[in-house]
Amino acid sequence: MSCQGNGTALVLSGGGARGAYQVGVLMGLIEQGILTHGPCPFPLLVGTSAGSIHATALAAYADDFLQGIEELNDVWSGLHARHVFRTDFASVCGLTFRWIRDLGFGGLLGGVAPKSLLDTSPLPRLLSRIPFSRIEHNIQAGHIAGLAVPATEYFSNDSVIFLQGRETLPTWSKQRARVERTSIGLPHLLASSAIPMFFPTVEVNGSHFGDGCLRNTTPLGPAIRLGADRILAVGVHEPSGTADRRPPMVADVASTILDAIMMDAMEKDVAHCQRINTNLNGHKAAGDFRNVDVLWLAPSRPIAPLAKEMMSRIPPQIRYLIHGLGGDQAAAELASYLLFHPDFCTLLLTLGRLDVLKRKDEIEAFLQP
Repeated sequence: MSCQGNGTALVLSGGGARGAYQVGVLMGLIEQGILTHGPCPFPLLVGTSAGSIHATALAAYADDFLQGIEELNDVWSGLHARHVFRTDFASVCGLTFRWIRDLGFGGLLGGVAPKSLLDTSPLPRLLSRIPFSRIEHNIQAGHIAGLAVPATEYFSNDSVIFLQGRETLPTWSKQRARVERTSIGLPHLLASSAIPMFFPTVEVNGSHFGDGCLRNTTPLGPAIRLGADRILAVGVHEPSGTADRRPPMVADVASTILDAIMMDAMEKDVAHCQRINTNLNGHKAAGDFRNVDVLWLAPSRPIAPLAKEMMSRIPPQIRYLIHGLGGDQAAAELASYLLFHPDFCTLLLTLGRLDVLKRKDEIEAFLQP
């Protein structure tokens, strides 16, 4: 497949621990024979937040797509919270105390020290398993055309899309968004996946970055601008739930903010792209618009109830903090972002496989050359 005019892009959204669902979908595509062994079938890989980790791993194993998916599946199947952030009593209590101190006495102290609610110092060791040096080799060999990883530059509030790919791929700069060509490595993934408030910001080339979902309001945009004419988008946003009449707790507000930042943009952008396709009515292009077919895969059932059943798997200190923001119902949605545990992740991996099975014919038809 060519990335210009006949390319299929794989776009992966963010969602913390919910990201296991995406790997389940990819495993399902292989298991159902929709994708076969061999090089990566997606010339363009775009991933934000947790999706940036998956997209980068797939780019590193683009010469053997199945191996890349199996590596991701192995990681998620055995993933614990301690692999992502520190869960020991001293670390959690120390951060909590500093937050309480600085929120209560910051004005008297003349400043605040905490940068995040969690200490993610174990995460670089986990991500260092990705053989970043293989990405350029796979680009030069023609296995992929490009890898794009959005992140948010905090002080400029710009969306910066880190791009590694062929020289023929376009770059652009517009209001609040720009592309930076680079060799994507560990700092870029840490930056793109730094969940607001929970994970600390990351310095890249002298600037401080956070989760790419913050300013990436059109998640399909990078793939479209890079030349994709078809997009397989995999999100982690479940169907809308029923309205709850109880007063919202802090946990409800926090989870709503995370939903809006990390997941709602994908759903809205897919709908927007489909409206443009309908308005074009079969015409290949009209002005700045062109037809881009999109297939969106997302969980077929709510994830929060699954997280509620698994709350006991969260490390006690972290569970105590989450419960402090609201009761079980309010905390379940928030916990689904932080429930890094094999039992929960395996449930999401299985859900991804089953969703592919349910939509096998639709997916096969979409990915036909």
